[in-house]
Amino acid sequence: MGWSSKLRLSLFRDVASFGAMMAHVGGRRTATALIFLILGSLTEGVSILLLVPLLRLIGKADQDYAVRVPEALHWLVPGGTLSLATVLSMLVVLVALQATFNRFKSVYMARLLYDFVNRVRMNLFESIGRARWGVFTRIRSSDLDHALNGDVDRVQVAAFSLLMLTQATLLLTGYLVVSLFISRVMTSFAILIGLVLLVALQPFRARASAYGRTLTGNRQDQYRTVSEFLGGIKVAKSLNVEASYFAELGATLDRMKADNIAFVRNSSLGTALFQMASVIGLSLFIYIALVRFHLSLAEIVVLLLVFMRVAPRFMDMQLQTQQVLINLPAYASMQALQARFDAEREPTPSVAERGARLSLETGLNIREVSFAYGEGDARPVVSDISFGLPAGKVTALIGPSGSGKSTIADMLLGLLEPTSGRLLADGVEITAQNRRAWRDQVAYVPQDVFLLHDTIAANLRLAAPEASDEELWAALRNAHAADFVERLASRLDTVVGDRGIRLSGGERQRIALARALLRKPSLLILDEATSALDWQNQSLIAQSIEALRGRMTILTIAHRPSMIAFADWVVAIENGRIVEVGQYRRLKAKAGSRLARMLSGEQAEREASPSTEPELVPVPIERSVEAASGA
Repeated sequence: MGWSSKLRLSLFRDVASFGAMMAHVGGRRTATALIFLILGSLTEGVSILLLVPLLRLIGKADQDYAVRVPEALHWLVPGGTLSLATVLSMLVVLVALQATFNRFKSVYMARLLYDFVNRVRMNLFESIGRARWGVFTRIRSSDLDHALNGDVDRVQVAAFSLLMLTQATLLLTGYLVVSLFISRVMTSFAILIGLVLLVALQPFRARASAYGRTLTGNRQDQYRTVSEFLGGIKVAKSLNVEASYFAELGATLDRMKADNIAFVRNSSLGTALFQMASVIGLSLFIYIALVRFHLSLAEIVVLLLVFMRVAPRFMDMQLQTQQVLINLPAYASMQALQARFDAEREPTPSVAERGARLSLETGLNIREVSFAYGEGDARPVVSDISFGLPAGKVTALIGPSGSGKSTIADMLLGLLEPTSGRLLADGVEITAQNRRAWRDQVAYVPQDVFLLHDTIAANLRLAAPEASDEELWAALRNAHAADFVERLASRLDTVVGDRGIRLSGGERQRIALARALLRKPSLLILDEATSALDWQNQSLIAQSIEALRGRMTILTIAHRPSMIAFADWVVAIENGRIVEVGQYRRLKAKAGSRLARMLSGEQAEREASPSTEPELVPVPIERSVEAASGA
């Protein structure tokens, strides 16, 4: 099999697979839609067929204009003739019914089309939402945005074009069936011309498919540039590098323009060739009908009418096929992306597992945990770490940037799964089966706060949709945010702007803390939550956290003394390994400890030799709790 044959077979399989998916989503409605299309082609054919007996009356003014019915239908029509008025009335009624039916068919097909497109979008959206967190670290968010908003629009075009292709094929079939009743030979001639044209235009369809694949890549580049620019526009303007983004987008758009013009040249050439071939075929059709087969005027007129409708149907089939092939790569891209996320799907817990709640009365124990991004990553982010979070206590996790603190937070949050080792809540291991249930007990406040462009109340209820206003105010008071919210004109109904831009950094952090507290978590994680705040806002949040001591287990990841001073326990990490664990006041008093150096403002330095300075042994949770209770 040659390369061209393999390409045609591949394209056919892609279109067939796409059509099968549409039929699967549509279910029984797909069969109904197909019946509607067949009925539509039949009504078109019958309306044309009625013209044959009418045209035979031309030039016969000396008769009563009675229309003879074919002998096969004499059992329906006594006498074998109908009056001209009756036939014309039948024609009017048939066309009126046809118009009404076509309107109903269009609405039905539109519903079927949108149901399919919405299902494709939702399938991908749900696959993304159900995937493990780790997959998001390996993919650009702009590609997801492009797939859900750009590619899906092209899938809609492909689905519509496939429906139109099916309709054109059925209408063409209907016209050819009508033509067979008039002249089998001339109908065969018309079919031959059409097939020759379709085969001759195959290279143009192959180029359409190639253009579709190129378009997918170009549009991904376009989305990426725009997304990165808008997401970091403040940084771009501060660095005066807007021009580089302009140039990058301009180059992408120029490339898309060149590709599109090249495709239009190719497509318009195919259209021009088809039109010229149609005229040649029509001329041969008329010549053979008159000179060779001596058809009557009425038969020639109707055949010409059929031919004039058949020829555009062949062209329509070519154009719709091109549209399917151009946009089909978008569907393939979405399917590949969905398969990638489905392969990373979180296990679905059973009903019993969903209802189970892990207790955290003793504490959380991290035992010999390691984590690496990707299977081929030889360098783990954290290696063989062991420490404990005593229940009801505040533990501070300290260390230089890139030491693995945020990765540990993501594992404790239940977003990342340890490559090896175990996480135990009161001795019960957190596994794939109960990890989602565990996340219901954890609240998280990151450094970069996510706020909706909505009211304060809506942002708070993101954590607890059923929370009352009284519960919202209680959470705000616990986060030292109630005072500034009460001073706002609209209070809880104040719109915070895009990503909370109408609030200060400290106000955004306190709203985020209130939202976290609204979950009534067993474990609260603060990941550098005050690193960008001034000392006054840090002090307010520190007061909030200190007031929560004993009510929940708290892990604060920080490098500011104000967010560590209230900690009961301190865990120090460097280069992905735990290097120090102990009570805050003991480590603070210990000369040369990581905590003491951080509090005194000294920069952490790599130890010249492990033997020159003794290190504290990582303390498991059982010993941590015993020491905490005896403190």
